[in-house]
Amino acid sequence: MQVLSLWTILPLWCNSLLGIGMNAAAALPLIIALTLLIGRRAQARFCAYGASRLAGLAFGLSWLGLPVMLGSLYGLLSGLRAAGHNMTDISFGSPAMLSYSLPLLLWLTGIICAGLLRRACAGAPLPPRRRPQEDRYTTSMINGRLWLCGLTALCLFSTYVLRDWPFIALPPGMDLGQAATAVFSNALHKYFMAFAPAGALALLFLLRARHGAAAAGFDEVQTALATRWCALWATVGYIPFCLDRWGIILGYLLRGTPPDWLLAQAYALIPLTAAVACWGTLLGMANPLRRSWLIGLGVALLALGESLPSILMLSAWFAQSAF
Repeated sequence: MQVLSLWTILPLWCNSLLGIGMNAAAALPLIIALTLLIGRRAQARFCAYGASRLAGLAFGLSWLGLPVMLGSLYGLLSGLRAAGHNMTDISFGSPAMLSYSLPLLLWLTGIICAGLLRRACAGAPLPPRRRPQEDRYTTSMINGRLWLCGLTALCLFSTYVLRDWPFIALPPGMDLGQAATAVFSNALHKYFMAFAPAGALALLFLLRARHGAAAAGFDEVQTALATRWCALWATVGYIPFCLDRWGIILGYLLRGTPPDWLLAQAYALIPLTAAVACWGTLLGMANPLRRSWLIGLGVALLALGESLPSILMLSAWFAQSAF
């Protein structure tokens, strides 16, 4: 097995960690939109306040996508240069570059939309305090923010599609419709998984934001509702993925002939499954912030699961260097 160099492994490790924040930024606009829509039924003031805080988080995390995409672009250019390609013939509009240049352009557009969403949410006045049965607003009051949520989510989701789009040539045996179906299905699968880091980082952000919520006049019951709302997204994002992968692993084990890659995949699934268990525990608690250490543990397990391939490559590099 070829062992990568240390200066290749470390950027890959940083890329995987930054990817957690990047994926969270992609899913947060939809969570913000749903948070605003809940205010049509009840808790309008608290929903508007929470959406404003989440919009600020989404805008901050969206900047993490730039080093990830620029790093991928740099890796492609370095590979082409090492392979002896004439770099003067390569432009950002060439088919080989479109999978990198178009997502980068759309992500930049998404950052602008996320900034406008943050400004709109921060500039919108909170609904007046009312009795619980009257604490709601109409959809027309939040239409502008909902449109910005949709536009931001569309720009960021499009990057998931374009990164895998076959710009150079269609896969053998597939027409355009089949290729589009496969790409969109894979993009939707990855985007749904992005709700897990979005909920996890929102939980971590809530640990700091709860003091501001208390100063704004919101009580512990409302903060507990916000915690369970974030824990819900952190939990459901990874459940289909974990069930699917554990089913595959169990199937191979029952056959008695597990492939070599099975053990490494099982190792990566263990911390992700444990993270889902942490978030699921918070979801079922009446006052989840009393067990706030579960929030930090869940994020740490998420980072470990994403880092495990790089850790294994790093251990192989150390083993080779030692001998």
